[in-house]
Amino acid sequence: MTDRDSSTFKFNANPYLQVPSFYDIDGPVNPAIILGEGNFELEIGFGRGQFIRERAAAADVKILGIETKRKLVYLCAEKAKQQKLDNLVVMHGDAREVISRMQPDGVFQSVFIHFPDPWWKARHQKRKVVTDAVTEDVVRLLKPGGHYFVQTDVDFRAEEYLQILNANPHLEPVHGNGMIDENTFLARSSRERRSMELGMPVYRILFRKL
Repeated sequence: MTDRDSSTFKFNANPYLQVPSFYDIDGPVNPAIILGEGNFELEIGFGRGQFIRERAAAADVKILGIETKRKLVYLCAEKAKQQKLDNLVVMHGDAREVISRMQPDGVFQSVFIHFPDPWWKARHQKRKVVTDAVTEDVVRLLKPGGHYFVQTDVDFRAEEYLQILNANPHLEPVHGNGMIDENTFLARSSRERRSMELGMPVYRILFRKL
């Protein structure tokens, strides 16, 4: 970068830095203030945003998405604008911290977590998303009868998630031990679609709040 370029460049001109962020909200987070009125759903870690946009287009819901990468928030928001999806809000933040601040209880009819598995090394275990603590907050925020839907293509992660959800006294499996064969939410994440195209197994876990 030349001296002339550096004198006129503005770091805050990066559009990724302009996306709405939960870090700009102090104290409790009320989804109704963000979404307005309606039936609310939440996706934790929406990634490329394929599922959340398809879900918003297919269902009569207001859906909130939380993602740690600002670039992905920006790209998803831009695509949602192009699709004229006014029932979708995506924001930047660490969902584990954000949902711990959400109030009131019982605001979501569904919570989705898709393929949260890339943490293989021991030092990365602190980054895991499907944990006892996160599940407690998810359960608190679900309406009675509300759904908690988790997907993975890693077999031992599926077993781990099943143990966590089965251990929560306020959840029950929708079918059998909690595993289901089909995704019935009218939307698929890009990774789910890719796994299916490659013939890889997808482990789908569906529980509801008692």
